[in-house]
Amino acid sequence: MKSILFFILFGISTALSAQTLTLTEQQLNRQLATRLGQEFPVTLGDWLKAGVRIAEMQVALGRQEADKARVSGRGVVLLEQGGTRYDWDISGDFSARPRFDREQGALYLDEFELLEYRLNNSDASPQAGFVLPLLLQSLADYLSRYPVYRLDEQDPLQKRLKDSALTLTISPGQLTLEGLQ
Repeated sequence: MKSILFFILFGISTALSAQTLTLTEQQLNRQLATRLGQEFPVTLGDWLKAGVRIAEMQVALGRQEADKARVSGRGVVLLEQGGTRYDWDISGDFSARPRFDREQGALYLDEFELLEYRLNNSDASPQAGFVLPLLLQSLADYLSRYPVYRLDEQDPLQKRLKDSALTLTISPGQLTLEGLQ
C-alpha cells in the first residue's frame, strides 16, 4: 500500500512539475529604461495641467521590505496653473508591491507609497511643496497601469508561465514566478 501511494504521489508530482522564471533587478530596470523620456500626463482637476517626463527610473527588489520593491526616479515636472508655468526637476522614492496579472502575462507594481521626494532645482516656487506630493502620487497611480515586465510569448517557458503562474516571491535583487506545467 505504501509503495502504491508513493508511486501515485510521485506520478502526480512529476506530472505537475514546477516551472520557474527568475527576473533580476537588471532585467526590470532595462524594461523600465524604455520609458525614459516619456511624458506622463497628470491631472488634478480643471485647475491644474501637468506632465512628468521621466529622466531616470530604477527598481530594487526586496531590499528594504521583503515583499516589496523600491522604485527610485528622477523627472521633470511641467506644471501649468492659471496661466503660470513651472518646471521642476524632482527625485522621488516609492515603495510598491509587485503583482503578476496572468491574463496580461505581465508584472505590475501596485500599492505605490511615496516615501520621499526632493526638489533638485533650488529656485523652485513655494507651490512646489504643496503640489508635488499630489503630482507624484498621481504619477504612481498612472504608472501602476503599465507593466514593468511582460512575459515573452516566444520563449517556451515564459509562454507556459503566462497561463500557469501560481506564486510570486521576492528575494533581495530578484523576483521569481513559479507555476505548474
